Amino acid sequence: MTGSDPSASSRLPFRRRLPVDARRYMAWVLRAGLLVSIALLAGGIAAYVARHPGGTVREILATNPIAGYLSLGGLAHGIADGSPEAILTLGILVIVVTPIVRVASGFYYFERGGERTMSMVTLTVLLLLLLGLLVLGPLVR
Repeated sequence: MTGSDPSASSRLPFRRRLPVDARRYMAWVLRAGLLVSIALLAGGIAAYVARHPGGTVREILATNPIAGYLSLGGLAHGIADGSPEAILTLGILVIVVTPIVRVASGFYYFERGGERTMSMVTLTVLLLLLLGLLVLGPLVR
């Protein structure tokens, strides 16, 4: 590598170990999660408006229509019944879980590529996300 940029050669081993499609796959996870979430939220809003045509924003927020679907059982039952509120809840769940799946895939690829430092940083971020979602989130509710 005579005559090449020294900073480029220092990045080369990292690029060699990380699978070629890793970054593309991790970006795809974010895009797909966003698109699925947008579709679910748009469909849920349209169905909710169709089912409750006279509802105002103030009334909707006062009743918190998704509160009954915040458990897995309630969400599954609501989706099986075709509830617009359950579809909205699923859309919110997808947008919340998407970055967690992205970070988990990053951990997988860094670990697979032998990048110990990056895999530990990514694992720490993943654990903090899960701590916030599963431990701190329910405490706030």
